[in-house]
Amino acid sequence: MSLLPSCVEVSRLLSEARDAGRPLGSHARLHLWVCEVCRRLKAQFDLLGRAASRCHEKGPGLSDDAKARLKKTLESGPGLP
Repeated sequence: MSLLPSCVEVSRLLSEARDAGRPLGSHARLHLWVCEVCRRLKAQFDLLGRAASRCHEKGPGLSDDAKARLKKTLESGPGLP
């Protein structure tokens, strides 16, 4: 039995830690130290997290009229309005 978690387990732990806003455990950090593939995955998660945090900051929101039209379209069900 290995003391290091598998890549699959580390990817799950990376995702859970990011979602919960908590640090990784020591076994996962050790795995990252020796596994380049998981380090790349973590870098991708970090990049996506930064991009997502900026996403809502840019661009105008929908106007009240646009929101009403969108709501009406969604409530009309599948197909064209």
